[in-house]
Amino acid sequence: MERIAKAPKDCSVTELKTFEKLVSNGGEVSLTGLRQRIQRAEKLLFIHDSECVAVGAIKNPNAGYKAGVFEKSNAPEQSKYQYELGWLYVSSAARGKGYGRVLMEAIKESLAGKACFATTREDNAPMQHLFNQFGFSKSGRPYKSENGDYSLVLYVKP
Repeated sequence: MERIAKAPKDCSVTELKTFEKLVSNGGEVSLTGLRQRIQRAEKLLFIHDSECVAVGAIKNPNAGYKAGVFEKSNAPEQSKYQYELGWLYVSSAARGKGYGRVLMEAIKESLAGKACFATTREDNAPMQHLFNQFGFSKSGRPYKSENGDYSLVLYVKP
């Protein structure tokens, strides 16, 4: 198994396409402008096990988006969180094999103690479990997603 973490500008075209495809397969992200948002990320993370089985990112969220997340969730102190953890996806064939944990370990190393926030579906118990295990805590209240008929929960890691 190989863990790769690098800035989008250092990724090959193939890596960027693989990343975008896996994020798209997750079905929870607006695809409008996704390629540009990927390019603005701080770091992209890939987990390979004969092929790419999981991806994630340390994102540089724009100020308006970040303000909206914290406002909708009624969570305090948005200015403490420079980065957003996002686009976490493990391919359906690779689930239940520990790749999510490996991905979170790679992200933790890449963050090196920097504060960040993340959102996940209110009904995504496995992701919430991982967030809790890696020092994230729930903040604010659930709020309705703009990308589907479900609610999101904000997690923060100081």
